[in-house]
Amino acid sequence: MIKSKPFKKLTINLLLGLGGAVFALAIGEIALRIMGISYPSFYQADPHRGHALIPGISGWWKHEGKGWVAVNKDGLRDKDYSKQKAENTYRIAVIGDSFAEAIQVNQDETFWSLMEQKLPQCERFKGQNIEVINFGVGDYGTAQEYMTLKHHVSEYSPDLVLLAVFTGNDIINNSKTLSPDDRFSPFLIKKEGKYVLDLSFKETDTYQWRNSSPRKIAFSVINNSHILQLLNETRIAIKKRRQLLGNQSKPDNQNVVQYLDFKPELYNNNDENWQEAWQITEELIKLIQQETKSINSELLVVTLSNPAQVYPDPLLRKQYFEQANVNDSFYPEKRLESLGQKEEFKVLTLAPSFQSYADENKTFLHGFDNTKMGSGHWNKSGHKLAGELITDKVCISEN
Repeated sequence: MIKSKPFKKLTINLLLGLGGAVFALAIGEIALRIMGISYPSFYQADPHRGHALIPGISGWWKHEGKGWVAVNKDGLRDKDYSKQKAENTYRIAVIGDSFAEAIQVNQDETFWSLMEQKLPQCERFKGQNIEVINFGVGDYGTAQEYMTLKHHVSEYSPDLVLLAVFTGNDIINNSKTLSPDDRFSPFLIKKEGKYVLDLSFKETDTYQWRNSSPRKIAFSVINNSHILQLLNETRIAIKKRRQLLGNQSKPDNQNVVQYLDFKPELYNNNDENWQEAWQITEELIKLIQQETKSINSELLVVTLSNPAQVYPDPLLRKQYFEQANVNDSFYPEKRLESLGQKEEFKVLTLAPSFQSYADENKTFLHGFDNTKMGSGHWNKSGHKLAGELITDKVCISEN
C-alpha cells in the first residue's frame, strides 16, 4: 500500500500530461484550420502513370511561387466538368507536366484558365461554349501523358488535344537511360526492333511501397492533420534552407548555366543517349497523334519555353550558349516543328515569342521571389503570355 501511492501519483501525472498534450494538439489543429494553414501531399500511386493527383485534395503550394491547389473529383487540378460534353460546346483537353499542372500560381492565373476565358471572344467560336480541361500532372513525361490521353482524356470527348511539351526535362524523362534510377513511370522502349510500352515500374520496390496500404494510411493521416502537415513542411523548409545557405550567390556570367539548370546536350544532340531519347520522344508524340485521331479529335503540340532561352539579358544569354557550344538555342523547337510538318499535326513554339517579349519588356517569365527569378516554372507573367499566344493560335486554326 505504501508503494502504491507514488505509483498512483505518477499515473495521475502522466494522464494529466497526456491529456494536456492532447488538448494542446487539438487547439493547435483547430487554430491551423481556422487560419487555413495546410501543406498536404497532392499525389498518389497510379497503375497507368506511376503517380497522379489525389481526387478532392486541396491546400497551399508554397515551395515555388504560391498557389491554392484544389483537385476535383476526377483527380484534375481544375474545376469539375461533366464527362458528357454538352451540345454546342468546343472542348480542349490539356495534357502536360508541372507547367500544365501549374501549382505555382492560382488556378485563375494559369494559361489554360485564361484560354477558357479568352477563346469565347474569337470569331471562330462565336456562340459556342468553350471548355479547357487541365489534365497536367507534375513530373510527367510524354509516356505518362500518352497514358493520360488513352485512359482518361478520351472519356471527355475533346475536340482538341493540346500537348504541352517542356523540352527542358521531357526528353530526359522519356529515356530510361537518362532518367534517374528511382523514377517509376511507364517508358517507351525498343524491343526486337519495335517500340513497346514498358510498365515494369509497377514491379519496383518504390512503386509497391507507395501503393501499399500502410503508406496510403500514413499519408491519409497526414493529409487529415494540419499539424502533421506543418511538421513535414518544417522539415522540408529546413532542408531547403541548408541548400540555400550552400549557394547564396546570385546568377552572374560564371554560374548562370548551373543557375538555369541548362543542359547543352538538349541543343547539341551529339550524345548517343540523347539521340535515342529524342527518337523515343518523337515516337511517343506519334502515338499521341494516333490516339487523338482515334477519338475524333485534333492535336496541337505546344512547345514551352526553357529558362535559358528566355532569360531577359541578350548578351548574357548569348554568352552562356556560346560557352556551351550551342549554335542554335531553338533547336528543340525546330525539331518538333519538323516532326509536325512530316506527320501533319499543328505545332506552336512559344520560346521565340517569349524571348522577344522578355527582352523588350525586361521581364522574367520564369521564377518567383521565394525561389530564383529567371529559373524554374512560369510565373503569372509567363502564364498570361502563354494563354494569349495559345488562344491566338487556336482562334485562327482551321476547323
